[in-house]
Amino acid sequence: MTEQSDVFAYFWVKASNCPVEAITAQLQTEPTEVTVIGASRSGDFPKIKLWRLLSPIPRGDGFLQDYIDALLARLETRADAVVDLGSNCEMGISCVGYYYGSSPGLHLSATLIQRLAALRLAVDFDLYNFAGEDN
Repeated sequence: MTEQSDVFAYFWVKASNCPVEAITAQLQTEPTEVTVIGASRSGDFPKIKLWRLLSPIPRGDGFLQDYIDALLARLETRADAVVDLGSNCEMGISCVGYYYGSSPGLHLSATLIQRLAALRLAVDFDLYNFAGEDN
């Protein structure tokens, strides 16, 4: 089996109490996408909007820590707005990795962890390894 991977990461804000337009204005950047989660056909529970900003590194065959670093570099230019937004909204960075043949592991340096903490960001990892399956 050929070793390959498909990885990406994104910053997200769960907009249950604030309009997505307000998030866009506060961060002074357009989202990559906005999706609605938790919507029911009968309308018996509230819709939650998920504001997402993809890492500037294109999705592909790289290391997740590089995707996080690139997102942080972009968010740190608006650090006060990000921290302020976190007082009203749930937010974080999601990292996704699909690995075929092997997994390269994951290393988060102390500096990277400090940068995440300074912005008060949660981090979620969704890692999938298909080492025993055909591509």
